[in-house]
Amino acid sequence: MEQQTGPMDDDRLVLARLLVSALEAGDEGPVSELLDSLGVQQERSLFNELGRLTRDLHEALNSFRLDSRVAEITQEEIPNAKERLSYVVTLTEQAAHRTLNAIEDSMPRLSQISRQAESLMGDWAKFKRRELSVEEFREMSATLDGFLSSVQDDLAAVSGRLSDVMMAQDFQDLTGQVIRRVIELVQEVEEGLVGLVKVASERMVTGEPPKLEEKAEGDSSGKGYGPAVPGVDKTDIVSGQDEVDDLLSSLGF
Repeated sequence: MEQQTGPMDDDRLVLARLLVSALEAGDEGPVSELLDSLGVQQERSLFNELGRLTRDLHEALNSFRLDSRVAEITQEEIPNAKERLSYVVTLTEQAAHRTLNAIEDSMPRLSQISRQAESLMGDWAKFKRRELSVEEFREMSATLDGFLSSVQDDLAAVSGRLSDVMMAQDFQDLTGQVIRRVIELVQEVEEGLVGLVKVASERMVTGEPPKLEEKAEGDSSGKGYGPAVPGVDKTDIVSGQDEVDDLLSSLGF
């Protein structure tokens, strides 16, 4: 495929031919002037390309700002995402506290049951070896009676605490849904930013201006310059956009 050349390319080609002719003829007089002219042409070419790229990026940014979906994300969904993540943190903290409280309440009860059971096992071993006196047997019987009574209450309390731990884990379903929604939002914003990068790089790769999506007629989102940023006067935003447009237009882009 033949690459079309513009007027500036033709000018550089003419200057290059003159420079080659002067060098071949040994005429050093115009060489310096021709080199300076080629340098000026190159600077102009870079300036024009930079201007066109700036204009394309400016138009792409405007299109991105005017997208009603962007306004919705910026004004509603991102603040909502912050609230959702705060809600996730709150639920996680509550579940952690409930779980720790249940463990702290259950551990002493279980330790006491273990100590009492160990003591009774020793007395029971003596009883089987017929090493207990009548008085010691009576004491063991009283201890066993108290143990069976207390262990029932302790196990009921521990069972209730384990139920609390299980119920505390129900936050995972809610937080999982919230986190997945926030991830979807982040992915959507990422896709939009990647699109901007592609628009900005398309001219550099192909040499052609990027094709921007046209807004539907009657789209009210085209009346503004995107959502207002807190703490920033909207008139400043409009003025800044107009100044960029005027500057690019005055430079011929």
